[in-house]
Amino acid sequence: MTTYNRDIDQYITGRALELSGTMSESEIATVLSDETELDISRNVVHGRIYRNKSVSKLGDKPHLIMPYFSKYADYYNGKLSPVEKVDYDYSSGPLKILVLNDLHVPFQHEAALEQALSNNRSADIVITSEVADMYSLTSFAKYQHVPFDFEVEEIIRWFEFLNENFPATYVLHAGHDRRLSRYVLSRIRSDLLFLVETDLLDLLARPFSNVVVVPDIKYSINDAIFTHFDISSSIPMRSAIRAHEWLREWKEHFDIPPYKLLVQAHTHKSGIINLPGVQLVESGCFQTVPEWVFRKFPTQSWVHGYCVVFQNDGTTNLDGTRVCVYREK
Repeated sequence: MTTYNRDIDQYITGRALELSGTMSESEIATVLSDETELDISRNVVHGRIYRNKSVSKLGDKPHLIMPYFSKYADYYNGKLSPVEKVDYDYSSGPLKILVLNDLHVPFQHEAALEQALSNNRSADIVITSEVADMYSLTSFAKYQHVPFDFEVEEIIRWFEFLNENFPATYVLHAGHDRRLSRYVLSRIRSDLLFLVETDLLDLLARPFSNVVVVPDIKYSINDAIFTHFDISSSIPMRSAIRAHEWLREWKEHFDIPPYKLLVQAHTHKSGIINLPGVQLVESGCFQTVPEWVFRKFPTQSWVHGYCVVFQNDGTTNLDGTRVCVYREK
């Protein structure tokens, strides 16, 4: 009886592939059993042929052309170190902050975004959140095909634009960014997670000195705080109010500095309200309305819009806070 070893294993695979075009799997199993003096079943033959053909086809599968990814590939694969990030001084002088939230790339509303950018090219700082949608990694029913490659390419395109056109951009984390983490967690053993610890947005921002990914859902600039709390409500401005209440309750625990302006994302609504000692804003969104919204019978329309904040010597001009809404021409 022949002893089973790696050489025999390779022989079985190679011989099965060699005979697969002229013989049935059962016939191949008989031949291999005779040649190796092993009990080779049809299932063994089928498995060798199927797995080998599947692997051999991986290199033949079409890939999207990714010019932006290719352009910065050396930063992503570790051949080049991440660039040094901008150290922008916003403690003195006039400051204009443009807030562009909920893009959900690659489903951004290009016309609304172009209007916001064209009207505010003089902004010193851009705050943006929910940049990525991660649609391709979700398990729910999908109404269109969006490859993960395309999502990555569009994020890089957005980061490059911000880097080239504004002195500083701060990217807040949000719920959709965690879709990649959940996707990985469901497929990898917990003791191997260290192999994929890199944050996608932080990784994609490596080549861009003016794009800083904030490892949090909130970021303060002087006496203003910008947040992306996962808080939804059908009541206008309720999300911003609840975000303010949370920050007020936990300010000491999380070392939250005093603020007199809070700009909350996530709701895809737009509004402004003044409470004692603080101004609250919901900043609108830049995501096109997807199919699933209409299937749920929407109770409130989404608002495509943004917020502009003005500061001088570290103090926010609350009278100058602007909430802008995109109107189709």
